[in-house]
Amino acid sequence: MPPKHIPERSCVACRESKPKRELVRVVRISDQLIEVDLTGKKNGRGAYLCPAV
Repeated sequence: MPPKHIPERSCVACRESKPKRELVRVVRISDQLIEVDLTGKKNGRGAYLCPAV
């Protein structure tokens, strides 16, 4: 059985590519509202950050 695919994303601050689960997702809900998305399922434009940033 082949290994399972692990989704990767890039941190917008350091540009390092890491598994999606290791990064924190922030979402733009509206023009003036940004939230941390702990579930990874919120609607809106998202970006990923390393937890150390």
